[in-house]
Amino acid sequence: MPKINVQPAGEGEIEISAELEVEIFNNYRDKALKALGEDIKVAGFRPGHVPEKVIIEQIGEEKVLWEMAQQAIADYYPAILQEQKIPALGRPEVAITKIAKDNPLGFKIKTAVMPEIKIGDYKKIATKANQELPLSESKGSPWLASDEEIEKVLEEIRKSRATADHSKHEHKEGEKCDSASPEHSAEAGHEPILPELNDDFAKSLGAFENLDALRAKIKENLELEKKNKAKDKKRVEIVEEIIKTSDIKIASLLIESEKEKMLAEMESQIGYMGLKFDDYLAHLKKTREELKGSWDKEARQRVAFGLILANIASLEKIEAPAEDLKREVDYLKNQYKDVPEDRLTAYASSLIINEKVFEFLEGIK
Repeated sequence: MPKINVQPAGEGEIEISAELEVEIFNNYRDKALKALGEDIKVAGFRPGHVPEKVIIEQIGEEKVLWEMAQQAIADYYPAILQEQKIPALGRPEVAITKIAKDNPLGFKIKTAVMPEIKIGDYKKIATKANQELPLSESKGSPWLASDEEIEKVLEEIRKSRATADHSKHEHKEGEKCDSASPEHSAEAGHEPILPELNDDFAKSLGAFENLDALRAKIKENLELEKKNKAKDKKRVEIVEEIIKTSDIKIASLLIESEKEKMLAEMESQIGYMGLKFDDYLAHLKKTREELKGSWDKEARQRVAFGLILANIASLEKIEAPAEDLKREVDYLKNQYKDVPEDRLTAYASSLIINEKVFEFLEGIK
């Protein structure tokens, strides 16, 4: 292990200063040269088989040393955390303090750590919330679907199945009618024909015996959606109330990391809509940094939300069952084939544990 010094570095953060002995650092040279050689194309040599001298001539000694440093730190950082029992959170900031050929490697790592949380009385808060908003089936519950809501959904389905009425369109001799063209659309003056609302219409939509069966399914789906929204709203309100009554020291590194996640989420959503993110920013007249700068409060709240759930899980000894974890990881592997399994496992574990924490809070009477 390298020589290590750990010091506080601000609210919820520490700085690890370390120096890796020259003999250990030099052990990474061959590995670094191999990694760099994969990307170098030199006539007369196969990729990955370029001699060290040629690689140095192509990219320089400095790049080799930096690749060695990255690989060494990637190996030793987790070991340092384990040996020093440091509960690190988020992505660390790494700075190289000393690097030269045939010399020790010096580096500093600044990281957020799990803060000491003086958590509020979460059991009392959950009990009160559960009493105020029980998920009952009593008359007048906000998640019961009304006849008007059911009929509105039916009408939307009818409209989606409408066909254009061309009876009012007069064709010139020899004119071909294309019902899909804009000039023959409803917007061009054609009245859409709505299908008749009857048992045959219901049967055309799937395994429904009649119109009443379709109405019953719509009612079921509407009420399930309302219940889920009510449950999610209650969950958020419980945790937000716990945050208000807790003392949490949140590292700025965690807040900045959360902003990066928020930015990535937004960029993904904009891309899904078929828009370019840079064009969207130009429309807002903001840069990425300006956008992130406006998210301080929201990012802090999101970090606090996660820390509270993690703290309750620790206090109540809530863990992800091995069988549930395996099933979730197997599912995620099919969805995200390029993501390393350890990251998928960590993500799946947090999903399962968070859900079990919510179920625990909901079960407090």
